[in-house]
Amino acid sequence: MRTGRRTHLLWAALFSGLCLITAAAARAQSPPPAASCQPTPTPIAAKPAEPDADAGGIRVFLYDADKKPLARKRFYLLRRSAFSAGIDWASMPRRADFLQGASPQLREWLARHDCDSLYCPEFEAEFPEAVKTVPEFKRAYDDGLRKYRNEKLALKWLAVNFPLRNVRSEYFQRKRAWLERAGQQAGKVVSFMTDEKGRAIFTGFKAGDYYLSNLFPFGEGGPVWDCKVTTLPPNPRQMWAVTYLLSPPAKQTAPSP
Repeated sequence: MRTGRRTHLLWAALFSGLCLITAAAARAQSPPPAASCQPTPTPIAAKPAEPDADAGGIRVFLYDADKKPLARKRFYLLRRSAFSAGIDWASMPRRADFLQGASPQLREWLARHDCDSLYCPEFEAEFPEAVKTVPEFKRAYDDGLRKYRNEKLALKWLAVNFPLRNVRSEYFQRKRAWLERAGQQAGKVVSFMTDEKGRAIFTGFKAGDYYLSNLFPFGEGGPVWDCKVTTLPPNPRQMWAVTYLLSPPAKQTAPSP
């Protein structure tokens, strides 16, 4: 009787563990949340095309839910919807997975910057202060002083001598490789960075339906936009403009007891 009971408890434990593993796998494989797109009803006439410019095209303005321009953000013009292209969302790299061995000071420093590697030009101005407050930067600086015997060179080559390769550039490399695969699956036409007004201009494309997407969330756990956009037949004297309001998914409220 006791043997049967122990066997029953063992099977129950195994079944519970299997359920937990399955649930965790399902969460890991689920795509990021989809955000909503609110375009202007139809493209409207914009300014005339520039002389000697490619004939025809479309101009896109992207705003967030508060109607602020999505400036300096990378988007992709795709032939297929990002959510129906079979993209392997489970393999999408997460920044947190590349912080193994990082000190609390380094984690806090990186959290204040939106950059995928230590080679961003805007970082250089902050390196002298980072050497004083972040152990990894101090170690890289000291290594540079021993190699070059020059303070300016030690600061200039701080990222090269940085002790943690996974923090230095590995996340950037993995993210770039993932985006290349995802873009191929979704039929990437072009990738682009919006300007300070949240604007992008496309010219030289055949008229038809495309999708506008960031493919990779701008923040950890953030949404992916998947906006259908129609380009118009080429016109040598006219550009067309479409404005999109890109809103994150509505937050789920807990049901009242």
